[in-house]
Amino acid sequence: MYYLWEALLNAAYEWNLCRLMFVFYIVVISLSGTVVNFLTSVIPVPDFFLQAFKFGKMAHNETNRFISLFEIPKRWFYHFYVVASVVVTAALVQVGLIYIKGNALPAWEKVLFDILTSPERKPAVTNTAAVIGLVLLALQIYRRLYENLFVSVFSSGHINILHYIVGHTHYLGAVVLLLAQAPGFDGQRFETSFASIGVHHIVGCILSLIGYVLQFVSLSTLASLRKSSGKAAKEKHMMPRGGMFDLLSCPHMLAEILVYVGVAVVLWNHTGWLFVTAWVISNQVQVAVMNHSWYRETFKDYPLKRKAIFPFLL
Repeated sequence: MYYLWEALLNAAYEWNLCRLMFVFYIVVISLSGTVVNFLTSVIPVPDFFLQAFKFGKMAHNETNRFISLFEIPKRWFYHFYVVASVVVTAALVQVGLIYIKGNALPAWEKVLFDILTSPERKPAVTNTAAVIGLVLLALQIYRRLYENLFVSVFSSGHINILHYIVGHTHYLGAVVLLLAQAPGFDGQRFETSFASIGVHHIVGCILSLIGYVLQFVSLSTLASLRKSSGKAAKEKHMMPRGGMFDLLSCPHMLAEILVYVGVAVVLWNHTGWLFVTAWVISNQVQVAVMNHSWYRETFKDYPLKRKAIFPFLL
């Protein structure tokens, strides 16, 4: 048993499990999204695959009883943010202990980072960039929790449990990868003085702030479509209008990308965060294209000038 455990640890050290997870998600969502969005009219796609991949208003019409066993309410999205809020708060506390009080990273946390990323990791950013990046991520998580609990109006739709697992592991992996290349999280004691703020920190914060505002306004617009029509409208899907919805079908997904790109600009040389950002972009683009197709098929008067996620492009 000891040798098996040692072999598993060595394999984990070599592979960088968090990066591997995001690469896997990028490949799977890109291939699956391409099939669903562009190839269903060309090649036969099994109903069980479409049911597992699609969710919410885009859910597949045919129901596979076996796949239905693995479906959970879509409103459980808020679970992601409850767990992520606890994790990112703990991360902020640990950052404070290292960068303000000068504490060393606990041995068990170093082992955890070694297993989930790599024992060979070295700091790639300043402590100032790490703090700003983590705060930006925390604000995104806290705000999304608030939106899920008090703004969004969910229908009785379902999601596959795989989507649920991906949602949880995304935020856990993002926090781990961000801190893995931060000073002091390699187990070395760090001096408590902070590095100066650079132009790229400010630019990154502005991008993320734009993303926060755009996402909140867009989700509030979507929620208002149901709130204004009473309880009966909870299961209805209506065409959003106004603001960025006049240009895009999914401005809230563009906003998500802006938030993560903003953090990437703040972190700049942080290679681990590039995997997180690439995953967010690939996921949001594929889901936005799927949403856009649904809107165009559902509403015959849907404005032709609207794009899926990037104004005037896609």
